[in-house]
Amino acid sequence: MGKSVLRRLATILGYALYGTGVLMLGVWLLFPAETVRRALEERLGRTWPDLQWRVEGAALELPLKLTVRAIKGYEVRETEAPLVRLERLTVQPDLLASALSRAVQTDYRLEIGKGSISGMARWRGGQDGGRIEGMIREINLSSIPWMSRRLGRSLQGAVSGTFTANLQPASSPETTLEARLDLTNGRVGLQRPILGRRELPFSKVSARVSVQGWVFELAQGEIASPLFDGRFAGRVALRPDPGQGQIEVQGVVDLKDNFFKGLDNTVNLQAFRLQLKDKPLSFSIMGDLAGPGIHYGEHAMLVQTLEQELR
Repeated sequence: MGKSVLRRLATILGYALYGTGVLMLGVWLLFPAETVRRALEERLGRTWPDLQWRVEGAALELPLKLTVRAIKGYEVRETEAPLVRLERLTVQPDLLASALSRAVQTDYRLEIGKGSISGMARWRGGQDGGRIEGMIREINLSSIPWMSRRLGRSLQGAVSGTFTANLQPASSPETTLEARLDLTNGRVGLQRPILGRRELPFSKVSARVSVQGWVFELAQGEIASPLFDGRFAGRVALRPDPGQGQIEVQGVVDLKDNFFKGLDNTVNLQAFRLQLKDKPLSFSIMGDLAGPGIHYGEHAMLVQTLEQELR
């Protein structure tokens, strides 16, 4: 009797596995790769309309892993060098986790240059919305020249960190995001030179970032540079064109000897050093993101005098 039951269960399991295999094979053979490729191009065009998008190909690999290759964004009427290039996107449903959580759950990985973003996405549908968790590993800003082009300045460095985004249903499309990000071994071009320098080098910039809609709140910010060490906080309100965004950041920096390199040891420099002895230099950055103004509080006049001596 027991053997008969086991035999029947084995037969049922065998047919179930066979049926699942045939179904997966059929889905793989009938996968509309060209339709998916074109649909993704159209979707990217609606989401990021200032670029012309091309997707090299899409394929469904067993077991049910969607792979999209070479996603490229070009400036309109320019097709030689992409301003955004995503090497590969893979999305694979986690069937067991989906069944246990009663939600659609997938693992994903997006490769950008030699870096990547990978994690998990879960969508419950209806009014429950969804959630995306991920880890960013060494994404070099030089792989996304669109940012430098829009801001009108050079950007270098590698981004790493973790993030969690809560996706709202269609009736309330605003997304919220919490992240902890590090930008290492880079430099930022300056629209307005600081004591003759047209670039700001740094070894590390880190901050906790909270995003709601288009507003980025920055907290616990720290910067380490050959010129100074500093702390900062503030907010950035973005627009579809980043150059039209607004920035409002305040902080303090502890200046290093390299900050004064190239300056003559004049009376003004001695006065500046004396005023900053044993205390940091306060600053604020305000205005358009493409060309904000930098202010130095009570030391603004001395900094301006030193700038004039360099001319």
